[in-house]
Formats: sequence, C-alpha cells, structure tokens
Amino acid sequence: MLFFRQFHIQLLIRLLGILFGLLATGWLWFGLHLYFTAVGTAILTALLIGNLYSYIQSVNGEISLFISAVRNRDNGAWFNPVKFGKPFSSLFVCFNEILATHRNITIEKEAIFQLMNSVLERAPFGLIVIPQAALTDHSGKHPILFINNAVEEMLQIPRFKYWDRIKDHNPDFAAHIAALASGGKKFIEYSHGAKTLLSIETQLIWSREEPLLIISFQDIRNEVEQKEMEAWNKLINVLTHEILNSITPIHSLAYSIKNILDEKGRKIDEEDLADLQLGATTIQKRTDGLMGFVSDYRHVAELPSPQLQPVIVSELFARVKRLMQPLAGEKSIRLDVVPVHHRYRMNVDENLIEQVLINLITNGIYAAEGRPDPLITISFHNRDGQFSLTVADNGKGIPASNLDKIFVPFFTTRDNGSGIGLTISRNIMKLHHGSIEVSSTEGTGTQFSLLFPNDQQEDDPITV
Repeated sequence: MLFFRQFHIQLLIRLLGILFGLLATGWLWFGLHLYFTAVGTAILTALLIGNLYSYIQSVNGEISLFISAVRNRDNGAWFNPVKFGKPFSSLFVCFNEILATHRNITIEKEAIFQLMNSVLERAPFGLIVIPQAALTDHSGKHPILFINNAVEEMLQIPRFKYWDRIKDHNPDFAAHIAALASGGKKFIEYSHGAKTLLSIETQLIWSREEPLLIISFQDIRNEVEQKEMEAWNKLINVLTHEILNSITPIHSLAYSIKNILDEKGRKIDEEDLADLQLGATTIQKRTDGLMGFVSDYRHVAELPSPQLQPVIVSELFARVKRLMQPLAGEKSIRLDVVPVHHRYRMNVDENLIEQVLINLITNGIYAAEGRPDPLITISFHNRDGQFSLTVADNGKGIPASNLDKIFVPFFTTRDNGSGIGLTISRNIMKLHHGSIEVSSTEGTGTQFSLLFPNDQQEDDPITV
C-alpha cells in the first residue's frame, strides 16, 4: 500500500487513466459509433481530470496550511511525512522541524517575558510604558502598556489602564511627564501624605513603528539626605580642624598675656614687654589666618552666576598660556598647547573657565616640579559631539586613596595650598552644567578633563 501512496505513482496512474479515457472516447465515438458509450467514457475521463486536480490541490493545501501556520504562529500543526509518499516526506519533515523550532523559540520568549515581567513587577522603582501619543491625545484610546507594583506604592494610585486616568488623578505628575515627552531627566518633590523626592527619567523608543515612552522614577530622598549628612560631616570636620588649629594658640597666648598683666600690673620690664609683643603678633597672625580661611570658604560658597558668551577655544588657550608661562618657566616646566582649529568655540563664562584652567595648570606645575622632563599639556577634544578641555601633566600623580578627597573643600597635600582650587573648579563646571573628571597614576601623571554639555557647544565656522 505504501507503494501506491507515492506521489509520482498516484500522478502517473491518474495521467494514464485520463489518457486511456480520451483514447477510448475517441475510438468509441469515431470508430465504433457507440455514442452513448463514448459519452459515458468521456464523463469518466472528466471525473479522472477532476480527481487529478483535487489531488494536486490537496498537496497545495498542505503547503498553504504550513504557510498559514507560520504566519499565524500556529505551532501545533503537524504534517504526515508519508501522506504523499517519499517525494514529499523530506519536505514535510522540514515543515515539522521548522514549526518545532518556532514552538521552542516561542516558549523561550514567553519564559524570558515572564521572567522580565516578574523582575520589573518587583523592581524597587516605578515603571510605566505608554504610547507617546497618549500625552497629547485625550481620547483615552491609548492604554498603559506596562505598570508595576512600585507605581501604586510610590504614587498611591490604583493600577490604571489608561494614562488619562493617571492625569486626572495626579495632574502635576502627568505635567512633569509631558515636559519630558521626548526623553530626559528631572527631580520633583511629590507629596501624598509624606513628602518624597522623585528622580524621574523618560526614554523614547520605537516599537512596530510606534513611539513608546518608558517612564521610570524612584524616591531618592533617603539617598540625598544621606549624602547631605556626609557632606555636612566632612565640612564640619574641616571647619572644626581649621578653627581649633587657630583658636588653640590664641587661647594659650591670651591666657599667658593675662597672667603677665595680672602678676606684673604696671611693673612690666622689657623682657615681659617683648613677650607681650610676640604674643600679640602671634595672635594677629593666627587671626589673619582664620579670617583668610573664612574668606576662602566664602569664595567656595559664593561663586557668581556665569555670563555665557561665545569663546574661541584657541584664543582661550593662548591667553592661559601667556598667563602661566612665567610660573612654568620659573619651575623649568614645559607648557604645551595642542593646536586647535579656530572654528571651535563654546558658550561659557570666559573668566570662570580661565580660572579653572589656571587652577589645574598651577596644580600640574607643582606636581611636575622636580620630575625629569616635566611637561604640562593643554588640549581640546571633540568626541561624539561632546567638547572637553584637558590639562595633563607627567608629575608625581595622586595616590588612589586621595582621589575621592581632592574635591573636598580645604583638602590639600601641598604645604602652602588652600585646598579650595579644585572645589571652586568643580563648582564652576556645575554652574556650566558640565563636569570635571580626573584620572591619575601615582608616579606617572594626572589628567583633568572639563566636559561641557551640548547646549554650550558651537562648532560652526566663524570669522576671527
């Protein structure tokens, strides 16, 4: 029976039957003039042709069924490899293997989806995914695609299915999200009985040619308070240390002067007078030092607001080199400026950024002093649309244990250093919405980079 299931045998039998029927019909009609018998034979031949068509259609039907199963992801379909014999057995086996592979992929994707869904549901931060159109279309036709448990806990709202419901329930939060419709990050204070500080970040992605907005947020009040406490503790320790260093000798000298005056009264000889003068001079010096310390602190705390204007980078470097060349030459240190194309300019406060560069170069001069072939290099970089100014030296480097302290106010490793230069430099960069990064290897050198955001960069050709 398996032999007769072969597709080519079935096809050959039907073709032979049709050929025999046509010949018989012609012979009966034209040779024997048996018209009724010829008509019957013709009808049988027509039935054989219909059967052949139906048989071929059944094969096409199997192939169409496979295509439909793949299109509709019907991985439960199965094709009998022996149904049409050997010529189609390999094809149907491949069909079954493809559907089995799709089935395994679907199971794996579902497992990964369930895992990710479970992780995001238990995440300690709020997560909402909505179509971007939901922010502007108020028809309520755009459902929330994902919302996790943390949203309910942090915003104290039910798990709504539509963004309009959240907007009606909490318009302030929705307004902040609308301001970040194209992506971005901001901090807001949110109150639902207890005040919280939310860090909100949105990111725009495309899925099936539709823009989706991923909204994530978390309460950072505890972290901010912890950082504030640490900063205050560091500041208090520094202030206490510096003030005690000044007050202790002042107190001791004042006590000694009081004793001399109490014991001698108006009978003060030249030796006692010299002691009094020395004590008064020392008190004056320590008082001046304390006043200078307070003045330095005010410089850190009261930086002026930057006055932004286009500054040509090459001219900025030239001015800084002219200013610092005498000090560098005095220390026998080579000061190099990497050439910068005149078309590069930045919207910055020229005086403040110049001050930062002077601070960094000064630190580099003292770090490179006494080293073989001391060198300080100033350079400009434009990488991936981000501008940076770099000051690098081949000095003694910064110990790894001090890297996290160099920006702390009044921390210094120099005997005559004030410890506020890097603090002021970092604050100036923050006023420019930029940042300052440092990398250092002890015994090799240090590199400081000033990184500026895109909105403070201009690289169009200009006329100088």
